[in-house]
Amino acid sequence: MALLARRLRAAGHKPSAFGYLVTRDPLDKIAERFIAHVEQTRRDDDDQGFAVIGHSLGNVITRMALPALPALSRFIMLAPPNRPPVMAVALAGNPVFRALTRDAGNKLVDDEFFARLPMPSAPTLIVAGTRGPKARWSPLAGRVSDGVLGVDETRLDGVPNIEVPALHTFIMNDAEVARLTLQFLERGAIGERTP
Repeated sequence: MALLARRLRAAGHKPSAFGYLVTRDPLDKIAERFIAHVEQTRRDDDDQGFAVIGHSLGNVITRMALPALPALSRFIMLAPPNRPPVMAVALAGNPVFRALTRDAGNKLVDDEFFARLPMPSAPTLIVAGTRGPKARWSPLAGRVSDGVLGVDETRLDGVPNIEVPALHTFIMNDAEVARLTLQFLERGAIGERTP
């Protein structure tokens, strides 16, 4: 997220990064730490509204924290899993996947977990990548994806979903994603796309 943070800073925003390790902490604890991070960061900004730009699992953590974030004014979800991802379901029995993802891996394959996640009430935008390979060996074979998530796995009812030709891991570095992010931060909506 460093390149996107630089672009945000250049446009006059004050980004603050939040990191986490799913190998160390369960998602509930990470969400609590995220809430504390937001509260600490906002103390320096005189209680102004704020935005969250999440990537992948960071969006799930943000949705878990939403009840404690009433001043959230914008939420931009980059490559978010908003239902159990086919890739996680395919890997769920793999001991390496289980060891690396622990509690997060268990929750990612749980329909009930996703059904319980709070829906954002602030203006929200989903940006999904479409540059994933369509190899027959992939669990995402034949689907439009970013290589990790199918575009359909990113959708939320009532939330605009924009597709960009980007891979999951690098979607935040895409110049069009930065443009859309800045436009959404300013307006809370998206206008015309750059050709």
